[in-house]
Amino acid sequence: MWQNGSKIVYPEMINQQTLDFIRDNENIIRPINDLDTEEVRSMEDSWTFTKKTSAPWIPVPIDMPWQDIYKEAYNLLNNNCFTGHRSGDGSGWLSLTIYGLSSVMTGTPQDYGLPEEMEDTHSKWTDISQFCPATVDWLKNTCKHRAYARVRFMAVLPGGWIFPHTDREKTIGMAATNVAINNPDGCKLVMENWGELPFTPGSVFKINTGYKHAVWNNSFEPRLHIIIDGDETEYFKDKIHEGYKRCA
Repeated sequence: MWQNGSKIVYPEMINQQTLDFIRDNENIIRPINDLDTEEVRSMEDSWTFTKKTSAPWIPVPIDMPWQDIYKEAYNLLNNNCFTGHRSGDGSGWLSLTIYGLSSVMTGTPQDYGLPEEMEDTHSKWTDISQFCPATVDWLKNTCKHRAYARVRFMAVLPGGWIFPHTDREKTIGMAATNVAINNPDGCKLVMENWGELPFTPGSVFKINTGYKHAVWNNSFEPRLHIIIDGDETEYFKDKIHEGYKRCA
């Protein structure tokens, strides 16, 4: 079990820099379109919009059977299928790849000394996908991407945290899709100068990882999410645009 399994080390206490970052930014409230020009706000073309917006996050209004997916993800976590992820960037941060190069290769190809293009040419449904059929069905039939590059279960254990960081240099355009399978009370993803991302169980968000962000799971249960990288369909881009307009 994850509570006392041999593969998973219980998180270290959150460091002061991460705690200060969370405390300094968690109560900020700003409209997500605050930095967008009127031209961007009024765009009709969803594809262009997703490349031009500077929003920190955008809710994507699609349904997710999060209870069924939670059972699958928790079972895999409970049976020590997850592996440590970017150990130098936090504590208690774990991952398991559903679609990608391998179930245990949770980073980019370059992290393993492989060519970047292998993510496009060699990614596939991993061996772990057979153990999460509800998750795979949702990804194939509701999430609606033309192609996936990397899809991962992500876990932050109770007391776990992720150091303040960015995942890219630019802050224009959306990046990965972050899906909250659950989001325990007391668990927060906080963005610098933007505040706390309003996750609820089953919520789907596009996030702008060019802004510095950090996570702290100050609860007694694991936080389970899915991170999706891939080529979105027009349907999915339209849903992103719809979510933005609802928040405007």
